[in-house]
Amino acid sequence: MRYAAAVVLALGATAYAVPERTVIKIPPRSGPAAALSSNIIYLHRCQDAGCPIHAGSADDSRTTPDTSQIAQGDRTIGAFNQSEQVWQAMVQCVKDTYAAFDITVTDVDPGNVPHFEEIIGGKPTDLRDDIANAGGVAPFNCSEVPNGISYTFDVYGADPDSLCWTVSQETAHTFGLEHEFLQKDPMTYAQGDLPKRFQWQEAPCGTNTAMACQCSTTGTQNSYKKIYDAFGVGAPTPPTLVISSPTDGKKVTPKFPILTKPTDDAAIDHLELWVDGAMVDKITIAPWQFIAPELASGSHMIEVHAIDTTQMSTTVAITVDQGPPCTAAAGCSGTDVCVMGGCLAGPDAPGGLGVQCSKDSDCISLTCVDGGETFKHCGATCDPGTANSCPDNFSCLASGASGECYPVAGGGCCSVGGSGKSALLLGLLVGVLLWRRQRS
Repeated sequence: MRYAAAVVLALGATAYAVPERTVIKIPPRSGPAAALSSNIIYLHRCQDAGCPIHAGSADDSRTTPDTSQIAQGDRTIGAFNQSEQVWQAMVQCVKDTYAAFDITVTDVDPGNVPHFEEIIGGKPTDLRDDIANAGGVAPFNCSEVPNGISYTFDVYGADPDSLCWTVSQETAHTFGLEHEFLQKDPMTYAQGDLPKRFQWQEAPCGTNTAMACQCSTTGTQNSYKKIYDAFGVGAPTPPTLVISSPTDGKKVTPKFPILTKPTDDAAIDHLELWVDGAMVDKITIAPWQFIAPELASGSHMIEVHAIDTTQMSTTVAITVDQGPPCTAAAGCSGTDVCVMGGCLAGPDAPGGLGVQCSKDSDCISLTCVDGGETFKHCGATCDPGTANSCPDNFSCLASGASGECYPVAGGGCCSVGGSGKSALLLGLLVGVLLWRRQRS
């Protein structure tokens, strides 16, 4: 059985179960907005005797036993029966999920000080009779539930990532966050992409379908920003960055492409391209690719700086040796081919020139060309007026003032896997007027 992380909306002293597709927006606490009551999340592991819960009109994690407004009478939550290894892996995952924020996650009882508490163990009917299929539950009213108590039930088995996902979602509900229709975010119902991390992205709300958010004026929610604004910065991690092409020390030709792969727990704000110590370009959206500027022959230092939304940065540097423009006969190595004097990945490279594609991101050149055939192919910009601007077995199809290199019928190119040994399945249709370029 799969369990869903449920949310209960508290209206005064009465608790109501919320059907999956129903949202009840509760007015925030009366009076001016106040600072959050605490930045501590206590992960309370229920031992063999269980966790006693007292039903009350307001949550209070400081009392003994804990007071919960969504409990159906005084209850006892059963033990968490997974191994110590599973527990420690789950605790570390929750710490990692909240690491970017000024939040302390602990499994040691803070005692009689303000804190949020996640009770972990038992089964959902230990707390309420109407949430039999819940994996977790939390009080929620679009704003902070001071000293809020939320729950993750021991229904996932030895699965620390699923436990972490539920703990992160339920604790965030007590900060005022809604469910999000965004698979990578802990506030989602969607499976996959574990472990999930809060995303710096305006996303629709909802569980199994996208809906307008009920707790915001924009109809969307940015979970990362909402927690960041409430708690402030903690120990955010810098982006990770790889320059996938060219490789360090490679001989390159003029205006070579620079392909990068940045990732971040939140989101990438922008990338900067630096050449020989000076910034020459900046991009703010994917695809994360630069084209090198005009450079003199010889050695050059190429740096790419990745800056995330918290302004943390990572820099990767390589050295390249720029030679003269290539020709069809010389200047490129390995699987590269020469296009307009520059070396590009050819038909024998995945995503190389001429390989079958369905969208631009399938191609290293980021250009998927529709030549009027059943299959589209990865292209590259060329000049129809320049002889040999495309490699053997390709022609330059005109489009306005420029063109695209496209495989010639019967030219021995190209397959989805990127092997030039496979024959072209369909001939090129006659007439460049049939050609059109697709941006996906």
